[in-house]
Amino acid sequence: TFSSRAALAAQALVLVLVVAMAELAPRPGLAALYIPLVPAHRRPSLGWALAHGAALNGKGPFGGLILTNPPAGFGARAFHDGALALAIPALLCQPPKAPPHG
Repeated sequence: TFSSRAALAAQALVLVLVVAMAELAPRPGLAALYIPLVPAHRRPSLGWALAHGAALNGKGPFGGLILTNPPAGFGARAFHDGALALAIPALLCQPPKAPPHG
């Protein structure tokens, strides 16, 4: 029936969102991309992260900032401030390989 299909589709959507959030959530020890979604003069979550061991590492796309070593809970704090904090996969954070000598 329609209602059972709609319920199953809703459950599948929730599952996909939960898995995506778990994969994209910033983790301590890795880099994170901080993207403001709404204009604001203050970013308490960013100041909090810097005070708890994170470091600015450069500018990112979409007006964002790249942070290294974000503290636990940074993603939730950023979202509360109207920003996204996304994990940057370690593969994208590797320095370029040196060309072979020869």
